[in-house]
Amino acid sequence: MFYIGFKTGPRTDEEGWRHAIGGLELGSDSDSFAADLSLWSLKDYEAQWRQGIARLAAGAESSALITSYAGPAAPFHFMWPMWRTGNQVVFHEHLVPGEAIQNSDVAEQFYAAVGERRSRNDDGEPISEWIVPFSDILAFLASS
Repeated sequence: MFYIGFKTGPRTDEEGWRHAIGGLELGSDSDSFAADLSLWSLKDYEAQWRQGIARLAAGAESSALITSYAGPAAPFHFMWPMWRTGNQVVFHEHLVPGEAIQNSDVAEQFYAAVGERRSRNDDGEPISEWIVPFSDILAFLASS
């Protein structure tokens, strides 16, 4: 099973941060995320998710689902890189340094930041991975 979407609408916390809570289902695992809404709307995120998946469907070897983009001055952003390997897609959760995303073509910069899939970090420790059938991801794209 695969799903990405919002669990809440826009909200503002006591410190003035505007965001929405989203959820991601990768097979039998799930995760929540807080999407920054200072520059992107819910619809912007949803459009990028469809675009990111469509890239894989069009033959790209990698792509990304952006789960929090806070603008060019932010110290960091969040994404879930995706690598297609045959009939499966491998996901990692990834923190992106703010300086990596600096111009107006935000999604393309995130895609470039995906890089090659690594199964171990610089210390040799395994990186957490989630593997989902590509057909589940295509089914989500068709229903969104």
